Amino acid sequence: MKYKRFLMTLLLFPVTMTLLHAQCGFLAGKVTDMSGSGPLIASLSAKTDQGKVRLGKTDSLGVFNVEMPCHITELTVESLKYQTLHIPVNVDGKAEGTFFVTVAMVPQGKQTSDEPYAQSEQTHFELKDSTKTLTSIVRRFEVKDAMTNESLPAEICLYYTQKQKKDCFSLVISRPTVEVIFTEKDIVALEVKSPGYQAYNGNLILDKTDDEPRTYIIKLNRQHTILSVNIINAKTGIQCRLTEENKEVVAMNRINDGHYYAELVSGKSYRFVISAGQDQKEFVNAVASLKEGLTLKSFRLPDRELPVAPVEIVNKSTITASDKTLYFPRSDYKLPLQSRTYLDSVAVFIMENKNKGLRITGHTDNVGNPNLNLTLSEYRVRVISRYLVGKGVPEKVIVASGLGSKYPVRPNDTEENRRMNRRVEVQIVDLQ
Repeated sequence: MKYKRFLMTLLLFPVTMTLLHAQCGFLAGKVTDMSGSGPLIASLSAKTDQGKVRLGKTDSLGVFNVEMPCHITELTVESLKYQTLHIPVNVDGKAEGTFFVTVAMVPQGKQTSDEPYAQSEQTHFELKDSTKTLTSIVRRFEVKDAMTNESLPAEICLYYTQKQKKDCFSLVISRPTVEVIFTEKDIVALEVKSPGYQAYNGNLILDKTDDEPRTYIIKLNRQHTILSVNIINAKTGIQCRLTEENKEVVAMNRINDGHYYAELVSGKSYRFVISAGQDQKEFVNAVASLKEGLTLKSFRLPDRELPVAPVEIVNKSTITASDKTLYFPRSDYKLPLQSRTYLDSVAVFIMENKNKGLRITGHTDNVGNPNLNLTLSEYRVRVISRYLVGKGVPEKVIVASGLGSKYPVRPNDTEENRRMNRRVEVQIVDLQ
């Protein structure tokens, strides 16, 4: 009976994982300050058809490497005292492997009197004198690019608390400033939009009457338009080139032979070319008109046309692998670096032995909520499974399950024993 229940757990595992959220590749990169002063600690989340999914955080160097859910439509990046980024995500084709991207964030204003500040900085505030005494407060508004400080065409909408009304104004390059006369003390909400830029939502506390006009400058962060390319089976020797319609070459950030990204202009068409080398045959020639946001594009090259990289000849008879237990830190499901060498050898062994498969089973200690422990064990198993699939192991030969804290190998009475229970067992099995 127990054996049947175990089999049912294995069969139901993929369904459980789907309910959490199906994972399609990884997002990696760095978050920095717009001024270039340094990296930022930020939280990343994704918007999907099932709602918001928390992805993870950057480390102290601003670097992140997180799982990417399938059907992602927007990436949100949040950092204390910075304007939140909402970046649309466009998946061109099938998302596989890892996609790299770097984003910069703009500092946001703090709540203060007589100066616009981000709504996320709002705390409780009451006007000391909210009587509707007629007055004349003259304020001018101008919208600029946060990076270049150039004036922008924009629409500014003001939402008055006292009057319960809305006024909107349009700015153009030839008339970059609008003057507004406020006739009473108020707390006014602002919404500022400009094509190609992130919208600004702020508040303005008008609690001082004076005869001196003031000018408010609202700085907008350009909406990112990024192409991130992942060449799944890239090999040493390939060359990649990105050009505009006029054949002008566009600079790309190269991570390695298989990963590139570039900040581009939305609405323009670009051509991405992969060749075997300088003046060699082109075996990928793709054209894309990019939308605003992050566009993810995977390529899988035809094996027969790939350049042959020098490799060490390995005698197949020497390729061996054995069962092993991998251990994880508490409450963590990131793949330990020391486990990768073993998993690499397992991947080679499975690909060379078509009659072999893998059973991967995750376990936790008994600290905390049992349901969360079950989820954690499933995440650990998934990370290992995805790593092996990325190395070429067919997904169909892997049977994976997370069992939470149900099957400890030691009593959970000491930290050392609990550490031994936080494990994933990798077993090599014969295929039927």
